[in-house]
Amino acid sequence: MRISRAGTSNKVRSGRLWNRNPDSGFTLIELTVVLLILSVIIGLVLPKIGNAIYSSDLKHSIRQIRAILNVARSNATMERIPRRIACDIPKGEIRIEREISEDGDGQSIIHYEKDNSILIQTYKFPKGIRIEDVITETGQKELDGVAYLRISTNGMIAGNIIHLQKGDEKYTLFINPLTGNTTIEEGYIEEYKVEANNRP
Repeated sequence: MRISRAGTSNKVRSGRLWNRNPDSGFTLIELTVVLLILSVIIGLVLPKIGNAIYSSDLKHSIRQIRAILNVARSNATMERIPRRIACDIPKGEIRIEREISEDGDGQSIIHYEKDNSILIQTYKFPKGIRIEDVITETGQKELDGVAYLRISTNGMIAGNIIHLQKGDEKYTLFINPLTGNTTIEEGYIEEYKVEANNRP
């Protein structure tokens, strides 16, 4: 006995609300609810990811500055040739320079050039982190151009404060003139702290 199914394939029986046709789409309400849930999740997670990235960039920058200071101090003491750290504020980078002494016309002429004897010559700060200013050995605040931190042959560093900025936040990087150790404090601080315990 043949049963005709014509006209019944696309019908949905009343009372069976969840029997959805595979070809039908989502309703506007369903899409709105999904988008609302996604926006809440993104709103909660994205700021934390952003802060973690910024924090990671800042810590990486501090580690690189420490490495450059250690290399410069080590080379200055071993070779008995002074170095200096050049903080290029507009370019947002720091580099090691080596003192060169030349005799000319009966007098010694001293100048500096990039130290090519080491692997780490220049470090550029990541995007979003910049040098706001540098306080040098004379206490002068350098806001533009290139500021220098001199390193003598006994490893002492002249000039010990670098101010970094990350968005609206400001940080103070202290460099111990005797040991070369670096510490970082939140905020803009102009006086050197002997004991700064906030180490990244």
